[in-house]
Amino acid sequence: MRILAIPDLHENLDFLKYIMAVEDTATFDHIVLLGDYFDPPSSEDVSLAQVQRVAGTILGFKEILGDKLHLLCGNHDLPYYALRPACRGGVGRPNHMIGKWLEVSTLARAEVINELWDEAFWCSLRGAVLLDGWLFSHAGIHAHHWPKDGDSVEGRFARFERNWARDFAQIHAQPATEPELFAIGRARRGTSEFGGPLWLDWNEEFVDALELPQIVGHTRCANPTQKGRSYCIDFAQATYAIVENGDVQLNIWPKSWLGEEMLDSV
Repeated sequence: MRILAIPDLHENLDFLKYIMAVEDTATFDHIVLLGDYFDPPSSEDVSLAQVQRVAGTILGFKEILGDKLHLLCGNHDLPYYALRPACRGGVGRPNHMIGKWLEVSTLARAEVINELWDEAFWCSLRGAVLLDGWLFSHAGIHAHHWPKDGDSVEGRFARFERNWARDFAQIHAQPATEPELFAIGRARRGTSEFGGPLWLDWNEEFVDALELPQIVGHTRCANPTQKGRSYCIDFAQATYAIVENGDVQLNIWPKSWLGEEMLDSV
């Protein structure tokens, strides 16, 4: 099986376009986007026009690639769903606890995204995906959040997906709460002992303790980072991964900070 894994975009469509230009999607069995589609690293780059382009691009990719494309949810994405009821035509009560996770997650930006992403599309974002013995998620899954019941890895993953759907449904049903899988750990200035799959900090909280290896983004790394059998591939829009026959190959975008750094060292 051949898998293309793309880490946090943070609205950098040039990074995504480069990958799509050099990689033939037809040669991959699965393509996984690890979440954090929105919110650029610098507040100076925040633009309603750009967030609209990003939302439209992700939607278009899903329409073209269908079930081959797995869209995961990141901590920079969920606040915009939490604010969905407050947008034009919204129904119910917004979850301001999640909606206020990040200062950049404004109602104006939520309006733009929710004009393109309907309820069904939001609900299609996943907390994790299990492919060829690898567990992909945005930030990583702590053993505390990995189900203990089930007679197989697939059974435990199915339980995790049910738990994800349960917590996702609580966002608007119980708008004054922060469901367990969306908890923020103390390493990211939260109150929980460790973060959930959207907030787990690779450096301080991630442990390669599950029965299967993980591939995650979320925590920006300055150097290639591996813990046990697991990998963090977020290098601030500099690398993406090809997973094949149990091997993980990191490819570098030449125009990224890492690509330029490597060229300067030659």
